[in-house]
Amino acid sequence: MYKKYKTLLPIIANWLFISLSVNAQTIFHLQKGDLIFQEACDGGMNSAIKAATQGIEGYNFTHVGIVEQKNNGKYYVIEATHPKVRITPLQTYLHPKNKCTPRSVVGRLKPPYLSLIEPALIQARAKVGKKYDDAFDINNDQYYCSELIYQIFKEANHGQEVFPLQAMTFKSKETGEFPPYWVEHFKKLALPIPEGQPGNNPGDMSRSNLIEIVHYY
Repeated sequence: MYKKYKTLLPIIANWLFISLSVNAQTIFHLQKGDLIFQEACDGGMNSAIKAATQGIEGYNFTHVGIVEQKNNGKYYVIEATHPKVRITPLQTYLHPKNKCTPRSVVGRLKPPYLSLIEPALIQARAKVGKKYDDAFDINNDQYYCSELIYQIFKEANHGQEVFPLQAMTFKSKETGEFPPYWVEHFKKLALPIPEGQPGNNPGDMSRSNLIEIVHYY
């Protein structure tokens, strides 16, 4: 009996080696400077953003942040969210407490733009603590999520845009009207809805030809 199984040992060992090698090749490794796009659950601003924008493969992204790796080897995400720009532990970003888990997708800058990552992260760190930009105003030194990414890469590129601005729309793709959320939001700010003003959103950024989608959480 022993001799019978002994002849099978090399075959089993070879199968395990191949299996482990294949699995090792499929493990995803996050990198510093990756952009993590998120589609949050419906409600409030998230629903209003989804109504007006669209990302890759039908995703309706509502948020984006940039990956940072600290000296302890752990990953964080620098993000512009209420009430201010902050550094969030990766697992908290992917699985926020007391909230439903958003759908997260990783975009990575293509090789010609990788040199911009470190200077962009320097700019991002300098903006931690800045207020969230409820007015969606590109010129007020406050930042909404994709505006932060736009600005840090522009500054890293010596003032030249990397992710170009586009005319913003707050209108629903389905109805062509402003969702009630945006009407009330800007009414509280005593500001007109900045329809057509320069800006950006996570959905448009996810479709940029400067990045490639490398992972789906």
